[in-house]
Amino acid sequence: MDLQAVEALDADLAEFTGDIFKYLVYKGQRGYGQQYLRGLMLDGKRKSVEPMAARLGIPRQNLGHFVAQSTWDYSEVMRRIAARAVAVVGPTAWVIDDHPFVRYGHGTAGAIVQHCGEREQHLCQVAVSVHAVSGRGSTPLHWRLFLPQGWAQDPARCARAGVPGGLTHRTKQQIALDLLDELIAWGNAPPLVIADSDYGTNVAFRTGLAQRDIHWLVAVQGDTVVLPATGVPITAWARRRPSISVDQLARDNRYRARRYVYRPRNAGHPARSGWFVAIPVHIAGIIERGRVAKTAGRLLPERTLLIQWRRKHGGDVFRSWITDLPADTPLSMLVRHATSRWHIETDYREMEQALGLGDFEGRSYGGFHHHVTLVSAAHLFCLEQRLNPKAGDTP
Repeated sequence: MDLQAVEALDADLAEFTGDIFKYLVYKGQRGYGQQYLRGLMLDGKRKSVEPMAARLGIPRQNLGHFVAQSTWDYSEVMRRIAARAVAVVGPTAWVIDDHPFVRYGHGTAGAIVQHCGEREQHLCQVAVSVHAVSGRGSTPLHWRLFLPQGWAQDPARCARAGVPGGLTHRTKQQIALDLLDELIAWGNAPPLVIADSDYGTNVAFRTGLAQRDIHWLVAVQGDTVVLPATGVPITAWARRRPSISVDQLARDNRYRARRYVYRPRNAGHPARSGWFVAIPVHIAGIIERGRVAKTAGRLLPERTLLIQWRRKHGGDVFRSWITDLPADTPLSMLVRHATSRWHIETDYREMEQALGLGDFEGRSYGGFHHHVTLVSAAHLFCLEQRLNPKAGDTP
């Protein structure tokens, strides 16, 4: 947005920041929080502190101190953002993913050389995020930086980057469950959790969701081992029928696939469609069987396998998911949920291109979380404006 467009929203922005920054005790902090959001929304190639301060006409040191060194608790601000986001979006699902941030200093909290988006290997940070998704839109609810094992085992390095003392290494799947626990403690109930195969193939992650009574729909790899369900209970180590891979079961059921348009055409994006089939199965991998064998019933639960092909004839399986949603869930609903991950990709793209998600140049753990919290706030504010009939052409 240009300066005139941002200034036209000053009253709305004041109400918004008055709500999400209510926790901040000092008026100066609330003022710089509002200014930071203005800077993120203003047009400009870089949304790091120095160019934003120049565009806003305020001291760089003050804005930089607010985001990188001030001790305000980002989780308290994120709690208010999440509550407001849930009310605005009315989510039908929460989508979990992780996002890389390219960095150029080895002292940056959590940064290591690893796979980084379209770059095969680069020094980068990775953060896990949870997003609310519905037909109205999508927006982040919470973030947490992934701390690699090497960092967690180096207290001096962590101290230099401002990593809180005692913070241990957690896998991305464990971080995702931690974020869900915090969101639930804040009074938000996930209607359904959706995640890609990095999470979906992790038995501990699926088990954690089940223990929290959270329904899930997660992507899995084609070599995931299953047993076709017949309606007859089957124990964890039953040998009555051989197990089969998801890919093989998909090939055997391709003739049943139906076509669905799961993303309508809109400005800049062609329509997306695919051929889908749902198959009742039992997950039958060794880890899954071992976990079930320790339970009282020792019966493998029935799940639904959802398969997608790009075309009805020719080509391999495109994507596959497994869910614990009720067996009578309509295929159209399964498709809508499974393919809703494009919302989170849109969120990342909007935050990267328009709101400076990857532009933070600080190295501290707290500064990183302050920045992504403020970007999430700016994203939610823009979403509210788009949903507001009075917003006109506000992006």
